[in-house]
Amino acid sequence: MNSSSSHHRPRARHLLAVSLAATLLPLTAAAASAAEPETPAAEQVAADNCPWGYTTSSTVFFGRDRADSGVPNRDLGDGCTILDTIWAGAPFADHGSFVSAVSGLTNALRQDDVITAQESASILRAAADSDIGRPQPAPGTREVPDDRIGLVLYTVRATMPATPEATLAALAACGYRNAEPSGAVNNFYGKRADTLAPLVADAGLSVPSIGIGLGDLQNNLDGVIANARAFGAKYVRISGSGSWGLDDYSAVAATLNAVGAKLKQAGITVAYHNHGFEFTTQEGGVRGYDVLVRETDPNLVAMELDLYWASSVGADPVELIKQYPGRFSLFHVKDMAADGSFADVGEGTIDFARIFTHSDMAGVDYYLTENDNPRPNGVSSACDSYTGLRALRY
Repeated sequence: MNSSSSHHRPRARHLLAVSLAATLLPLTAAAASAAEPETPAAEQVAADNCPWGYTTSSTVFFGRDRADSGVPNRDLGDGCTILDTIWAGAPFADHGSFVSAVSGLTNALRQDDVITAQESASILRAAADSDIGRPQPAPGTREVPDDRIGLVLYTVRATMPATPEATLAALAACGYRNAEPSGAVNNFYGKRADTLAPLVADAGLSVPSIGIGLGDLQNNLDGVIANARAFGAKYVRISGSGSWGLDDYSAVAATLNAVGAKLKQAGITVAYHNHGFEFTTQEGGVRGYDVLVRETDPNLVAMELDLYWASSVGADPVELIKQYPGRFSLFHVKDMAADGSFADVGEGTIDFARIFTHSDMAGVDYYLTENDNPRPNGVSSACDSYTGLRALRY
């Protein structure tokens, strides 16, 4: 750092402190009251004032394509990054307010030689090109593209082991063009991937995504890649555990980044599928889901947002999309009955039209219907959901 940058550093630190004060004050006060004895000044400077924040593993990212600046998300001191500072000011009143906030920060960082003039311009351009703060159009005439609709085969798990050909043919007959098998490496409804994949293809279905276990990613990545290639899948997704604490979520995020980099070389993206427990507030008012999204690289790790499970615990999918634009490549589209149980799409209480108006901001590639408790049977339920989703306008 040159003499000019050291002259400007106090202003940048002041800007960082002002931006983060509102969100960090409760956590800082709690930590200070628990400190015994008082923490030395040198250790205070080295402390992480943005625990569970955006890490330096990613770029400054406001969404896909032109909304990704490509600039490293640098640590600004005390463990806080560029994205931590920007998002500390959320929610933004409108798009102009967001761009103005980004402009103020990038100007200060450029003067402090934290970023170059070119990087400052790239970040500001990405902010301007993003959907953050923009009202999302809702003409009520758009429909979900048919080639982006699929079924999570968990819905038909009762018949897949014994009669996969008939089950898959019935799904194709009612209109499905995509399917997401769930299982483990070389065990999808009792069949190897290279055995089931031809049956799916013969039925006229494509497989954009497969569900596997975290253990598969950690212990058999070559098998995961081989299985994904057998199906022609470009996403592999995992789910988590209700017993995890924030440290566990952080460790899983690190794993997803590591395997995500290797999978990317194979043309595959790893994704995380939520249930409801990820949205339980833990230490410092942080949710496990926040840790997963903030600590994973958006260029390597996607989120498969289960709309039912998020809604079931009061996590608004629209607010999640606004908070984490461009991260939701896959939607699990399943409805909720008035009593909270599962319902076929279009027969429950979830306002899918409101959610889907934010699809571009979310970055959705596929809309995969599902019913965890189908009635009267999996195929009938799946076909009802397909019909409901095709009839939806937003």
